[in-house]
Amino acid sequence: METPACTVRVEAGQPLADALAAGGVVCLGPGVHVGPLMLTHSVTLRGEPGAVLDGRGGGAVVSVADDDVVVRIESLTLRGGAGDSGGGVSLTAYSEITLVDCVIANNRSKSPGGGGGGGGAYASRGSLRLQGVTLYDNRAAIGSDLLVTGVAEATVSGGHLGGDIAAREGAVLALERVVVEDRKSTRLNSSHQIISYAVFCLKKK
Repeated sequence: METPACTVRVEAGQPLADALAAGGVVCLGPGVHVGPLMLTHSVTLRGEPGAVLDGRGGGAVVSVADDDVVVRIESLTLRGGAGDSGGGVSLTAYSEITLVDCVIANNRSKSPGGGGGGGGAYASRGSLRLQGVTLYDNRAAIGSDLLVTGVAEATVSGGHLGGDIAAREGAVLALERVVVEDRKSTRLNSSHQIISYAVFCLKKK
């Protein structure tokens, strides 16, 4: 399949609002781009080598809270997020977010009272797909790397999970060929639905 060309290219330090509003394929040049981003329209974000999107502690680095939005994020590092539920990525609507060959690191969930979950990524509705994504050094009370809850569906294929993942409250979580640091880092409860066809490759200490 032919890769769609960039609709617009944004240099590090330039504002992203106009480019995001136009939709299409927004290519981010090398360097640090300032977030967080609340995406209300379908768009593809494509990072060039060295491109970083930094939430600066102001919320989830990328969040979608409106229905019928389709977001694709490619080859981008998401860091510095601090959302109430989801630090790197937060999906709370009947929409779709797909991340391909990304890094989600150094984010945290900061719900009042120290609760919350999904320091790296969080989904309570819609569909979340992580393909070849590396997650590490994310923090949360539950699901430091990933929390899937409510009526959300999540698929993780390939990639590397350095922390805790969790599914609860009827959420569907599918895992395939995922490298994890420790089998104990997978936490599920009796109300979840999980389709797990993962090959867990435990990292040797």
